Amino acid sequence: MTAAAAEMAPRVERSTFDRVLAAYPLVVAYLVLLTLYAWQSTKHSTPWLFTDELQWAGLSRGVAHHGHPQLRLHDQGFNSLYPYFLAPSWWFGSTSSAYAVAKYLNAAVMTASLFPGFALARLFVPRWAALACGVATAAIPSLVYTGMLIPEPLAYFWSTLTLWLIARALTLRTRRAAAFAAAAVILAPVVRQQLQVLILAALLAAAITAATGGRGRALIRSWSWGERAGAAVLCVGAVIWLGALTTHHSYVWEIGTYFHHRMFTYGLWALGAFVIGAGVLPAFASLAWLLGARFRLPDERALGATLIASVVSFGLYTAVKASYISTNFAVRVEERNLIYISPIVFAVTARWLITGRARIVPAAVAAAAVAYLLDTTPYHNTEHFYSDAPGLSVLQWLNRKPFYFTTGDARHLLFGILIGIVVFALLRDRLRRVGLVIASLLAVGVLAWNVTGEIAAANSSNDFSKSFRGVLPTPPDWIDRATGRARTLFIGEALAGSNAFWSLEFWNQSIGDVWSVDASAPGPGPTVTPNYADLSGRLDPQLPLDWVVASPGVDPVGRLAEPPVGGLRLLHVTRPVRIAAAEGGITPDGWMSTSAWYYHFAPTGPEEGHAVVTLSRTAACGDLPSSRITIRVSQLEINGDGQPSAGKLLQVRRLTLRSNPCLAVPVRIPARTPFRIDVSALGTFQPSQYDLRRLSAQISFGFERG
Repeated sequence: MTAAAAEMAPRVERSTFDRVLAAYPLVVAYLVLLTLYAWQSTKHSTPWLFTDELQWAGLSRGVAHHGHPQLRLHDQGFNSLYPYFLAPSWWFGSTSSAYAVAKYLNAAVMTASLFPGFALARLFVPRWAALACGVATAAIPSLVYTGMLIPEPLAYFWSTLTLWLIARALTLRTRRAAAFAAAAVILAPVVRQQLQVLILAALLAAAITAATGGRGRALIRSWSWGERAGAAVLCVGAVIWLGALTTHHSYVWEIGTYFHHRMFTYGLWALGAFVIGAGVLPAFASLAWLLGARFRLPDERALGATLIASVVSFGLYTAVKASYISTNFAVRVEERNLIYISPIVFAVTARWLITGRARIVPAAVAAAAVAYLLDTTPYHNTEHFYSDAPGLSVLQWLNRKPFYFTTGDARHLLFGILIGIVVFALLRDRLRRVGLVIASLLAVGVLAWNVTGEIAAANSSNDFSKSFRGVLPTPPDWIDRATGRARTLFIGEALAGSNAFWSLEFWNQSIGDVWSVDASAPGPGPTVTPNYADLSGRLDPQLPLDWVVASPGVDPVGRLAEPPVGGLRLLHVTRPVRIAAAEGGITPDGWMSTSAWYYHFAPTGPEEGHAVVTLSRTAACGDLPSSRITIRVSQLEINGDGQPSAGKLLQVRRLTLRSNPCLAVPVRIPARTPFRIDVSALGTFQPSQYDLRRLSAQISFGFERG
């Protein structure tokens, strides 16, 4: 008996003990899965999915400490409830403790999707089958996101809850059920902006349910062929108008839909990754049931409408997002945005396994569609972990020892599973009682496949986390400990895309300002390339702080407070904050391409000495092109933009740097502060087929007084 039928049956009063006993399997399943995910999160020692995790951590810290989202001490607009959900974790003392609590909160809420997942399936299938659906909902590979500070855990729970309330409203058709569903749909974009697609899903599901009902069918039958054509044209026109309206208000939609061929391809890739991650059977069963359903029974109409609406809405969003990302970041398999259809897909799968008849044409079409997805989706199985498509993790696990599955082996496995499912579907009516046993085994197999994928994804993600943690100092919050979490400025050069820097900022909450002397400071959040007020190196603007962290290549005026850590220096500075010297055009491993510069201020007045430029090819010996180097020393001036620039040219030195024999050439030039050095190179080489940079010399600058 379904929940809809139970509503119409005479009510039987249940005791509190009966209710507790009925909830016991759900609670046990929740606690078992929560224990697994919480334990996995303890192995996730530091964030690595940058800049996403740093952004959400920063926003939630702003809520915790200032009452509203902030990034680097600058207020940010509201865009999700997730920072508010995560905020209490930052009240737990050190960053290490707060990080652990944040991951536990993620695990608790995402695992809780088990309950609305169960309730959704219970509308359409018996209790034991609904329990399996609830467990599957909370066991998909994307539960790996519980260990990451990203909004998916909260959004997945809310989406599952909303889909249940939508299906419940369509099934019960009461004002109260409709009010609850409407409230959940309205709040969905507040939880996460992407969930605004649930508004479309709710409207589409309601329209399908109405159109397939008795009155809807009668109304459509009463139309002439001309009226039906007119209605179809009207629907197409409404879709075009909505598309144009969305294009006017959404840049992502405008760009994503412009490359419609990418939408189609990358959208299907995401769906294929979902099919693989879910275990193949749910995709086949859902499509076979949908194509074979007659949409006569109220619960059948509600189930089909919810499935169609959720797949269309989330699928459209995923396709547009993947197309847009391909234009400004990379071509990605974006299963990450499609995971929200899992609960309804599992519910339909259970319905098909229990009551569905395998009609030949629907089964053939479903098999062909799934086979196409399995054949065209990139498996990425030779990668360690693909963060945007956790559904592929089981294939990546099979690629490692002891199985060593190649891409061909993985394809054979997936098609073997599909063939076995099709054979079962066609022979199901003849199997009778054995068919139910096989269906149960298939359900267990789907659960095992999903759990295996989640564990494989979590292990791989934790491996990334361990590698990131391995290069961080111990303790990683050494700046917070030294400053007492007082406001600290970070200033450096060549910072773009630096995971090490992002890790440093995450662990040290005292870093509230991020500056660079070469405009390389990365987001998320505001960054500054400072001006200089005068030739003493006084920064503009000035900040009310006493602590500065400097990367190699930037030398603030101050007292070293801690021994350097990984080249980083923590200095206690006096106001006004000044820079003694800085350089640019040098990579983190010390190489320049065709130009580099260095300037030295006069913080305490002019000083006589020697500027030292050291050029080296000792790290690149062999038959490589030489570089002709020109060194220009000039007086330092502050230009109209407040930036240090070259004034009167004082000296020029030229030399040729070779790799055979390897040369390391120190050049000492008499100089008087303040001065600027500009180095240019003619002739470069490419280090290897994997390192595509064009390099000329390893270079370092300095100033020797006297």
